[in-house]
Amino acid sequence: MEDRHGSTLSLPSRRSQRASSVSSESSADQEVVRLPALKRVPLPKTPYGRSRRLLIPASDNLPLVAISMRADAQFISRRDQFRLTLNSLPNPGVQQHVEDACIVGDTVVLGFNSGPSQVSFLPVTTEAPRRVNSRPLPHVSSPRMSRSSGEGVRCLAAMNAAAGSIEFFTGGHDRRIFKWSADAQSLEEPTVTKINIFLDSGVSAMAYRHNDNSLVSSDTKKLYVTDLTRSHTPRPAQVSNDVNQIHVHPQIPHLTLLEMSMFDRRMGGFDKAPCCTFGYRNTKAKFQQSYTKGSIHHTFFVRGHQDGTVLLWDFRNVKNIVTRRQSQLTKSVVHTVVSDGHVVTFGDAVVTFLNDFLHS
Repeated sequence: MEDRHGSTLSLPSRRSQRASSVSSESSADQEVVRLPALKRVPLPKTPYGRSRRLLIPASDNLPLVAISMRADAQFISRRDQFRLTLNSLPNPGVQQHVEDACIVGDTVVLGFNSGPSQVSFLPVTTEAPRRVNSRPLPHVSSPRMSRSSGEGVRCLAAMNAAAGSIEFFTGGHDRRIFKWSADAQSLEEPTVTKINIFLDSGVSAMAYRHNDNSLVSSDTKKLYVTDLTRSHTPRPAQVSNDVNQIHVHPQIPHLTLLEMSMFDRRMGGFDKAPCCTFGYRNTKAKFQQSYTKGSIHHTFFVRGHQDGTVLLWDFRNVKNIVTRRQSQLTKSVVHTVVSDGHVVTFGDAVVTFLNDFLHS
């Protein structure tokens, strides 16, 4: 296969496990307001406000959060699918560059490549939103590294959200990874602990595996699996194409999906070839592919692309990956998520709800 900007699915376990299929939903007998098949929610356009992440809080009553490159935060009602204008939280006038953002419980974590902070918190509540900047600056720039190579945080990975506290990881351009533990009452002063791993180059992607307390990370060309209990990282596995995103299946934790700049059929994951590969060819990509991100939903993987194409793959049969749905949007897509059974995309300052994409 020659597909570019695809995704590689890697199954590290020797033991196969069947994923549960998506159950059908019927609303014929329910008196509910029918949503349109496609609902576009335009967001305010700002200079340098490229789309970064669309995040889903753990609490069902809280809105989606759209984060831009300059740290603007917009909130979108999940039920009514419109922007909550009174909750808009624009950049306060500080020059910041969001490299990545993630959600830990009901708290948005922003990771900055540049600016006065490397991490900021945005607790999502029913109250007016507020941004809290953390003081620690653990990631340092190397004298050998040019400024254009980046500074500060390059990627994030959520770990755990408990009552009153959150835990997550930051991977830096300095090749180091840190674990952050923050108390909800003192977000300005989180505890930061260095993980015993030093990658060959900047950290491109990470994902936490709850079942064995391990962290999967990449420097684009190698995959590392760190046992956090023993603080041990075996020899990394080589891959031949850039790893941009890492996903650990929420229901099948030994199932790991890699989003790569090109297909890698030879060394697609860990120490053996992947169980399957699939993707989409886009020859007109104009923005950095490393920011584009899809989502796993049961046996489906959904991902939007720079040309506006959104695809839904069914990988329950790894020998015959099926493209279930395809939709063409007018705007480019950077992040695609599944919220309340709806596929939602974010790109070019527009959030688009594809309400029937999973079930029709």
